[in-house]
Amino acid sequence: MRGLFAAALASTLLAGIGGILEPARAQAADGGVVALTGARLLDGTGSPPLETSTLLIRNGRVEAVGAPGAVSIPADAEQIDLSGKTILPGFINAHGHLNAERPGMSVRERLAAQLRLYADYGITTVVVLGIGEGDLEPALRLRDEQDSGGLSRARLFVAGPSLQNLALAEDARARVNAYADAGVDIVKIHVTGGPNDMTPAVYGALIDQAHARGLRVAAHVYYLEDAQGLVDAGVDVLAHGVRDQDLDAGMIAEMKRRNVDYVPTLTRDLARFVYETTPEFLSDPFFERAADAYANELAMVRDPARQAEIRASAARQADKAGLAQGRKNLELVSDAGVVIGLGTDSGTNLGQWQGYFEHTELEMMVEAGLSPMQALVAATGGAARAAGLDGELGTLQPGRWADLLVLNADPLEDIRASRQIDSVWMAGRRLVDVP
Repeated sequence: MRGLFAAALASTLLAGIGGILEPARAQAADGGVVALTGARLLDGTGSPPLETSTLLIRNGRVEAVGAPGAVSIPADAEQIDLSGKTILPGFINAHGHLNAERPGMSVRERLAAQLRLYADYGITTVVVLGIGEGDLEPALRLRDEQDSGGLSRARLFVAGPSLQNLALAEDARARVNAYADAGVDIVKIHVTGGPNDMTPAVYGALIDQAHARGLRVAAHVYYLEDAQGLVDAGVDVLAHGVRDQDLDAGMIAEMKRRNVDYVPTLTRDLARFVYETTPEFLSDPFFERAADAYANELAMVRDPARQAEIRASAARQADKAGLAQGRKNLELVSDAGVVIGLGTDSGTNLGQWQGYFEHTELEMMVEAGLSPMQALVAATGGAARAAGLDGELGTLQPGRWADLLVLNADPLEDIRASRQIDSVWMAGRRLVDVP
C-alpha cells in the first residue's frame, strides 16, 4: 500500500492542508544470544524490581528474564556482567516530532539524525504525532526499515500532518482513508477551542473511520470541554493534558471506562515561558553534550530581545498557570489509575529539546506527585500502551524487542538517575558512541 502514497495524498490528503549513521556494533553475531547478568532490572510494568537479574536476548528480542538461577543461559551465549547497574526498557516518547531544522542534510539524513539524537539520550522509540507533508513518506520508509536489524537510532511510528478545521464528516473520513492507505501508524487531530474546530459530529466520524481502518486517534487538546467531547466520541489518547480547570471525577471515570490514555506533555508548557530568561539547564552537562545539534536554537532562546518579548507576552505568562493546572490534573488521573504515557512534544517548537526534555518530563512528573516508579512506567509500558505498541515494546517481557537503557544508578531512589546512562541498546545491540 505504500505505493499509493502519492496518489492518495494528491486526491484527498493535501486538499486544504494549508543511513548516514553507522550501524550499531553487535554484541553477538546476528541470530546469536546475549545474556545480561547481575543488574537491577525494572521491567516497565510497575512490578517490583529484580535486584539481581538475568536477561536473555535472542534475535533482538527478550527470550527470558528472571532472577539468577531462574533463567538458563545457553553455553554459546555472550555473557555481559552488569552488576551494580540498572536495566530498564528504553524510553518511549508517545508524543514527539522530527521537525527540527538540520541545514545541509537531505530529508532522510535529517530525520535519521534526530532519531539518533533521541537514542543517544535513551529514548529508543518516538511516536511522531504530526510531521511535515514532505517528510511523511521518507519517515514511513525509515519506519519500514527498523525491524531489519542493525538499528542505530530510535524507532519511529508516524502520524501524518494533524487533521483540523474540517467542516464535513465525509471529508474527515476521506482524510483518514488517505492516511491509512499511506500506511501511517496513528491519526493525530487538533481540537483547541477555536471557532474553526471540527464539530463533535465531524471528529466523531473521523474517529469512527480511523477505528474502522485499525488506527488509534490522538487528540491535541487544552480545554476540559473539548476533552469531554472527544472522550465521548471514542478518542484513544489525549495527547496533551487538560490545562484550563480540574478534571472532574465523572470525566476521569469515563476515561478509565473507555481506556483513554493521557499524555501530559508538561515540558511543552514549560517551554512556552521558561526562556523569558536563560534557564540554568542550558548549562547542564547532560544538555550540553548535544549542544552542537542545538546550536541554532540555542542562539535564539538566549537572545535578550526574544526573552523580553516572552516576559511581555500575556499569553506566555498565562502558560505558567496552565502548567500548574496541568500538573494538578496529572496527579488526579494518576491517583485514579488512568494509563499515563510520557510525551514531550519535543522536536517541533523552539526550545523543546529532543532527548533532553524527556528526562526533564520524568522529573516534572515526579514533582507533580507521581512516584519514580509511576513516572518510569509512563516512559515505558504506559507510553507503549498509549501508542498501541505494548505487544512489541515498552516492557522487558518475552517476545518484546530488547530495546534497553542501562543506567549507572537507581532511578527509583532519584529520578534524575535516568541521566546516568551507561549504554543504550536497540534490538539487543549496544549502540556505539553514545556520549
